[in-house]
Amino acid sequence: MRKSMKKTSLGIRTTGLLALSSVLLAIPANAQDEAKGPGKEVYEAIGMMIAQGSGLNQMEFSPAELELIVVGIQKGLKLKTLPPEIRALQPQIQSIMQAKMEKVRAAQQAEGAKAAVANKAKAKAFFADLAKKPGVMKDPSGFYYEVLKKGTGAFPTMSDKVRLHYHGTLIDGTVFDSSKERGQPASFPMGGVIKGFSGGLTKVQVGGKVKIYIPSELGYGDNPRPGGPIKPGDTLIFECELLEIMK
Repeated sequence: MRKSMKKTSLGIRTTGLLALSSVLLAIPANAQDEAKGPGKEVYEAIGMMIAQGSGLNQMEFSPAELELIVVGIQKGLKLKTLPPEIRALQPQIQSIMQAKMEKVRAAQQAEGAKAAVANKAKAKAFFADLAKKPGVMKDPSGFYYEVLKKGTGAFPTMSDKVRLHYHGTLIDGTVFDSSKERGQPASFPMGGVIKGFSGGLTKVQVGGKVKIYIPSELGYGDNPRPGGPIKPGDTLIFECELLEIMK
């Protein structure tokens, strides 16, 4: 529920792991046969994870290009430093990698936009049904909330820091974050989380419980953390227990 979810740079992931990923993807068949022995599956799994995590699998290098990259890696392993003529090729390398990464980003953005449209359509139907549920109220800003248990004392304000337990799910029940499952309450400033979440917490007193239904525009919108369970346009649902307003 933090305002910004840290994004991993595709460029850093790709350039940092490109060499190792290329080697793992292009191991000759006879080398794979020679690698038989205890733990072979584990090392293959490492290679698969690196290939996926680096983004290399999305960059559409041809088999011939991959073979040349592997040759370069093999040569580089024998060198202590890169010779000047190789360093001089760096601008060309950067140009190629930038073009590859821009193509991947464009594909990701198109895929994200398509997912956002579908998820927002689901959200529209979900909120239409939710609005009919007894006890559910809508805040003028756009989120819905349901007080499950009244607390006592003060309501938190946007200038406060709070301690609470929360359980976050998507419409389909997928759990994306939960202090309850970790068994450890969370603490954070009200101004440091997404608008729908902090807004919902202002509706409950200490000791109380509230369920908050947050449309994507008050959550992570169309740009959640890549690879995470929250997708573009997703509605977020939080069940929260406010334990303390911290001073």
